[in-house]
Amino acid sequence: MEPSKSVEDKRDDYSLREEFIAVMAHEMKNTLSSIVSFSEILLSQKLGKLNDRQKVRLQHILDGGSRLNSMIIDVLDFQKIGLGQLRIEKKKYELEEVCQEAILDISSLSDSKNITVNAHVDQVEIYCDYFRILQVLNNILNNGIKFSDTGSTITLNAFSDGNGILFEVVDEGVGIKESDLNKVFQKFKQSDVTRSLEKEGSGLGLAICKGIVELHGGKIWIESNVGKGTKVSFTVPGRKVFSTKP
Repeated sequence: MEPSKSVEDKRDDYSLREEFIAVMAHEMKNTLSSIVSFSEILLSQKLGKLNDRQKVRLQHILDGGSRLNSMIIDVLDFQKIGLGQLRIEKKKYELEEVCQEAILDISSLSDSKNITVNAHVDQVEIYCDYFRILQVLNNILNNGIKFSDTGSTITLNAFSDGNGILFEVVDEGVGIKESDLNKVFQKFKQSDVTRSLEKEGSGLGLAICKGIVELHGGKIWIESNVGKGTKVSFTVPGRKVFSTKP
């Protein structure tokens, strides 16, 4: 009879598996970058003229490559969080600058559905990892847009709550059942709503958001009503928040 593995052996197996997945994801990302780069060169017609059918097919390659690249990045980030290797580098930034950049990043998607994104932002500074907080906002805003009807409105609130910054993203989408609210942040456990994202993403987005927010010392939570919309809130604690008003 084979002896059971010790806790340390199981931990070593887990780490080895996580590292293997990370290495494979890196290799896939490098190969994908080459495919996307060459497709972009072809689409630019620097190597010769293309007919309309060829342009459409190359654009499909680029769109698919972009989606796959996003999934690979999610896997790598999720692995780093699981292994305790995701680094957070905090600096002071204008809160309004962070929010404006997030809205700009998702503007193509919101415009494609004629969705208005309103922002109510305090003129204060935030102490955070700029890239990672943008990643959280982009993920939440993207979900809000995907699950909202054409012509609806999404609101981004960001203000000082005395201990740092409180973010709120409010949409008018389909909403999430109360029984599913605790599942949306768990890896590989998705609600009926988030399950439909599997065709478009890794399904790890909100789990990654939770990891990033917690690495900042904050919390993230969801309030939702089916058929009425969803509000995703998270906090970013920090050093004393300074007003940037003149």
